[in-house]
Amino acid sequence: MKKLLLVLLVSIVFFSCEESRTGGCTDTFAYNYESFADFDDGSCLYEGCFDPEADNFNPEADIETENSCQYSKNVVYYLEYSAVEYMLDWGISYYAFYDNFGAYIGSITNDFYWTSPPNCLPQVDGSTLTTTIVWTGNSTENNQATFTWDAYPDDGPTADYSSTIYVSPGGCLQLALTANGIKDYKKLVD
Repeated sequence: MKKLLLVLLVSIVFFSCEESRTGGCTDTFAYNYESFADFDDGSCLYEGCFDPEADNFNPEADIETENSCQYSKNVVYYLEYSAVEYMLDWGISYYAFYDNFGAYIGSITNDFYWTSPPNCLPQVDGSTLTTTIVWTGNSTENNQATFTWDAYPDDGPTADYSSTIYVSPGGCLQLALTANGIKDYKKLVD
């Protein structure tokens, strides 16, 4: 009996001296990293985008913060035949195209037109202009963007055409400049 009590007493003293350990997330890349944790208890959470349509979709994300999703859409600008006829009638050599932010995209001369919408691959002959729209948002909201584009005759001071549209992520957005579009826009601004 004395031996049993002695073993019990030694066990109590021995185990009470063992240092306590603190569990938590030990991954420094995790959203909830805990520097004080001695061991990883499996509680790590990772930030990312929940939206499968986003460029940076992360199926393993646990937390989505504001504007954590990045979206994009390819864009091709081109002239329809009616726009080229309009250009020739009005002595316009080319149209210069600008985006939302007033950034110059490029120009297309009256030498080129398309009878059906082209794809978003750059054309080496200069008959189209291609770019990519990029924006941020979330899987539950803001996954669309507002986009404005303008066309200036011979890169002059006044646009012959301006349009604001909503775009969704992915795919190819084909933006045609047409004579009717130019005429309708001029009626609105005159």
